Amino acid sequence: MRTTPLLPGPVVKGDRIGIVTVSAAEPAANPAKFDRGIEALTSLGFEPVVAPHATNRAGYRAGDTTSLVEDFHSLITDDSISAVVFAGGGRSSNRLLSGLDLKLIYRHPKAIIGVSDPSLLLNAITTRTGLVTFHGPSVMWDFAAEDAPAATAEHFTAMLSGRPSAARIDAPLTWSRTGTAEGPLIAGCLSSLRCLLGTPWEPRWDGAILAVEDAFKTTEALDQTLTHFRDCGVFDEIAGLVTGEPVACEPSAGVTFTEMVQDLADGYDWPLAHGLPYGHTPLKYTLPVGATIRLDPRPEQYPLTFTTAWTEEATA
Repeated sequence: MRTTPLLPGPVVKGDRIGIVTVSAAEPAANPAKFDRGIEALTSLGFEPVVAPHATNRAGYRAGDTTSLVEDFHSLITDDSISAVVFAGGGRSSNRLLSGLDLKLIYRHPKAIIGVSDPSLLLNAITTRTGLVTFHGPSVMWDFAAEDAPAATAEHFTAMLSGRPSAARIDAPLTWSRTGTAEGPLIAGCLSSLRCLLGTPWEPRWDGAILAVEDAFKTTEALDQTLTHFRDCGVFDEIAGLVTGEPVACEPSAGVTFTEMVQDLADGYDWPLAHGLPYGHTPLKYTLPVGATIRLDPRPEQYPLTFTTAWTEEATA
């Protein structure tokens, strides 16, 4: 991984945005919803370009691995396209890892945006190329939502355009352990990031700020996953931990997700905060993975601030 982040160009109204499906065949299962998401991106001033297999179905996936990788690479190499947005989620985007042409991605740096299962691709690409990627809204779950909070799209456009104000995230965090910390951001769906442990695409945890969230799982299941991170030594290396708002994550025997995280993190001295709106929540901030973020619980400061650029023209 590069020690200096590789920055994508800014994305502004009028730019073309590629849409790719890398896991579940969600657009094929609900084409009307997919079309609504495409229309929403258009209404924001962008020109969506849908990859050839994005609306296909091959069992529980949108296509075979070769086809999905080719879709992604074709959007990356098309210089008329400024960004690539993953259509939705699933459980199999790690199938693409071994097929990624990292040198090609490095030569064509552009904004890559996703959430849930594809968040493992974001972090893998950032780890191996140094390219800042973006944990943000998807076509199916966010842009297609009829009652989507306007703030989700507003922060998406602000962050991708490199607007300095987007660096300051005034989220109502709850702090289990205070303290300031600063480091490169690693962010994603907890159960998806787990797929990177022990692989050539595993993030460099040393000094990082880790943000995790998940959905549709019990506290007990998430305990197993987060304990795996701890036992792999991740907790010994990170500089801070932020959890998102869990979506439909039921307590186990009365124990909530937040309580479980607090218990597992007991004995460490880094800052621990909860309740960041990102990931599976309707209201979500777009977070640049690989950019440097500062945690600060002091009331006169923003709790989260990006202190390095995340696009070529951004100044934090």
